[in-house]
Amino acid sequence: MIRKIVSTSFTRILNAFSGLVILWIATNFLGSREWGVAGLVMLDVSLILLVADMAGNALVFYSSRRQLKKLMTLAIVWLIFIVSITGVALLLLRSWPKLLHILVPEGYGLIILILVILSGLHGINQNILLGREQIKKFNILFTLQFLLVIPLMALLIWGAGVRTAWAFVWSQTISYAVSVSFGFLFLIQLPRTTELRAPTLREMLDFGLMTQLSSITHLLNKRLGFYFIRSLSGLANLGVYHSATQLTEGLRLIGQSISLVQLSAISNSNNADYAKEITIRLMKLAVMITLFAVIVLCLIPSAWFSAILGKDFGGVNTVIFVLSPGVVALAANAIFSHFFSGTGRPKHNLYASITGFCVSLPSVIFLVKPFGMLGAAASASMAYMAAVAYQWIAFRKITAARIGDFVLRKDDIRIVKELLRKTVSRKTAER
Repeated sequence: MIRKIVSTSFTRILNAFSGLVILWIATNFLGSREWGVAGLVMLDVSLILLVADMAGNALVFYSSRRQLKKLMTLAIVWLIFIVSITGVALLLLRSWPKLLHILVPEGYGLIILILVILSGLHGINQNILLGREQIKKFNILFTLQFLLVIPLMALLIWGAGVRTAWAFVWSQTISYAVSVSFGFLFLIQLPRTTELRAPTLREMLDFGLMTQLSSITHLLNKRLGFYFIRSLSGLANLGVYHSATQLTEGLRLIGQSISLVQLSAISNSNNADYAKEITIRLMKLAVMITLFAVIVLCLIPSAWFSAILGKDFGGVNTVIFVLSPGVVALAANAIFSHFFSGTGRPKHNLYASITGFCVSLPSVIFLVKPFGMLGAAASASMAYMAAVAYQWIAFRKITAARIGDFVLRKDDIRIVKELLRKTVSRKTAER
């Protein structure tokens, strides 16, 4: 078990590093405008995919409880249905070309739908492998997809001379196609499950509805500003903003990694007081480490960003500075979210995302026009902080916690170290 945990953590770190390499290649050889186009394409894919992957969590849960062939069939049928509906919507939007090209970069509509299909099939394969506890094969697919992007981009840029967003988009498309092919090979090797009950589409959608709605609103909180920057400030500014979000969101690994320890501790205990105590202590740790990392990132001179990312990206540090309060809030958000999930209250995560969206929508409308990408960054930060404010209120009502409980104390680090030791010992014993 501990090998699985280490392996999964390593792939996440490798993914983050790969993202930085891709960012360097894109900013230096594609430019801010084309990188803005690429960011908009992937945002469109992500939004459509969140609806198309409504049964994703159900695949993990039911992959060992239902007939695998019929489970896959239902997931693929739902994926194709959503892609078809989206395709019809894009055709209808051709009557309003200005609106269409704000939402979808001109000429990229078809490839977005293809990417959704490939990404969706990749996700189906991964979720089934995860549900069958095939963690090694899950990590192979995950790693294969993002590692292929780097050599493919290099080949397209330096070999074929493609210096547009298509270099990134085609590399993503090919990498997903290869990963899907390997995924199908892995699934063929799984034991048959014909003796199990056939799944229904309704139970699959019901299972994942709450989580996916929360994910959709959370993504809108993060990315709503993309569309407004595209419309009001142009694709070049969108490229700079996209780079800033890529750099700051890499710091989310801190909160996400710490929250895994929290979830493990909570799921192995029915003690409400213990869940509260662990959440508070790990919250302090996650926020403090993230805050330190954010400060270091904010102190990097703009000249360094220009030297590393290219002359168009010198203003990225200002955007990072405005995004930084939201990045720290996201660390708290990860800990709160795992508390609510681990104690059977996932609805609060959805309500938190909706709260953030209620702040994000009006603020991005009023801030982007006068302040451009800085307005979008401020809107995102306010949305994250609003979501965490809701989570704090809900957490306080459930646990009777006080603000003073979140003051860092001397014994916090000692107790967290003990928790880490126990977690590793427990996972080793389970091997």
